[in-house]
Amino acid sequence: MVNEQVLEKVYAYIDSKRDEIIAELSDISSIRSVSDSKSDVKPFGQGCIDVLERMLSKGKEQGFETKNYDNYVGSILLNNGAKENIGLWAHLDVVPEGDGWLSDPYVPVVRDGLLFGRGVGDNKSAAIATFYIQQAIRDLAIPMNHNVELLLGTSEETGMDDVKYYVANYPVPKFSLVPDAGFPGACGEFGRVQYRLVSRKPLSSQFKELHAGTVFNIIPNYAYAVLEDNGKIGIPAFGGPECKVKVTQEGNLIKIETFGLSRHAAGPEGSINAIKVLTEVLLSIQGLCEEDREIISFLDHVNMDSYGTYLGINKIDEVSGQTVSSGTVLRLENGIVSLLNDCRHCVTDSNERIIESITTKSNASNFDVVVTGQSKPYFIDKNSEVIQAITKICQEHFQNDEMEMAIMKGGTYAGCIPNAVATGSFVKNYAEAPAYIQPGHGNAHQPDEYIPIDGYLEGIKLLAKILLSVDAIL
Repeated sequence: MVNEQVLEKVYAYIDSKRDEIIAELSDISSIRSVSDSKSDVKPFGQGCIDVLERMLSKGKEQGFETKNYDNYVGSILLNNGAKENIGLWAHLDVVPEGDGWLSDPYVPVVRDGLLFGRGVGDNKSAAIATFYIQQAIRDLAIPMNHNVELLLGTSEETGMDDVKYYVANYPVPKFSLVPDAGFPGACGEFGRVQYRLVSRKPLSSQFKELHAGTVFNIIPNYAYAVLEDNGKIGIPAFGGPECKVKVTQEGNLIKIETFGLSRHAAGPEGSINAIKVLTEVLLSIQGLCEEDREIISFLDHVNMDSYGTYLGINKIDEVSGQTVSSGTVLRLENGIVSLLNDCRHCVTDSNERIIESITTKSNASNFDVVVTGQSKPYFIDKNSEVIQAITKICQEHFQNDEMEMAIMKGGTYAGCIPNAVATGSFVKNYAEAPAYIQPGHGNAHQPDEYIPIDGYLEGIKLLAKILLSVDAIL
């Protein structure tokens, strides 16, 4: 393993750069780099180009070799004279900032030992962490068996077309770490199938609106339908303090609103899908015609649970765990109903079987299946030397012998790159969140995204130890 004296020097180096590190992270986090493939500025908008150029300029200032791969991916290379590279991947794009922040999301601010700003955690922290690890290795003249390459993507949050483009056109490192998953990290990812169910027949003209959800990977907490009152609707009365249904009437239009509990589609436990609540209410309407009832009934069955049981895709294995699948975005256009679904399936299943099963069940109910995105599952044996080494390092660091590498339901670059493992760049649970951080705030993709500065420095040191250990093993 790595010499402890070498590690102590690295740790002291990171501590000495504390203020610089936070300043550099604040600098790149001040750029609104929301990936937008529809922008006139290709491939992903001016903000993504700006932040990539900012990072590459920092690399040049430090004397590292830099390269811009067509504005999809950038590279900062610590060339140790080796024949092969270890890659460390970070993404510089961020999700939209949303509302409800305590302060400007693009003016990073330190408050109570925390750094607030969009992207400070997901995932610009990884870029700066790796950048300073590269400097530590160089300035301390640490012997390495591999070159260390920081690879910077620009569309991780919107489908990972950046890394897919890079892998298809340029050489990949011998082995890669992706600091975007926490510690100890993940040695594999569930397969993913994003699919839309589209009714072949239209709903009757009684249905004016049907709406729920905004993004494919969030179970919606709100849904609604607007129906024309034909005098036969007969909606049951709903009420009480815990009511999840609201019915209002204006003229001859009846609006049914339903309320649930949101969760990420990758972790649906504890959620209440507002679409399921809505379809149950609609099916309780006495005056619903049989054709409409068949369409709504299919949607209801699809969301009978969050595991895809009705569609025949529910499966669990010992390697990775439980397949999940939820309907997340509901729309009505010209009478045609569409339901977007997010499925993450266990690694011993296949995209092909998942799609075949969904298609068979949907055909029987006069629905078409449109696959809008997919990625195959992968995993590295937990007993491999590299995985065992990373696991042991984290177990010792956190004094937790039960800690082990997971198979993730969420997606990172590691799922698109050969020989890659996801890990962390900061320790989020370093301290309790202040009382002024509201529920639903503070984490990645939420308002008031933050990282604890002490936990960040701890994470950089831990990532450095993992990197140096991997270098010694490969």
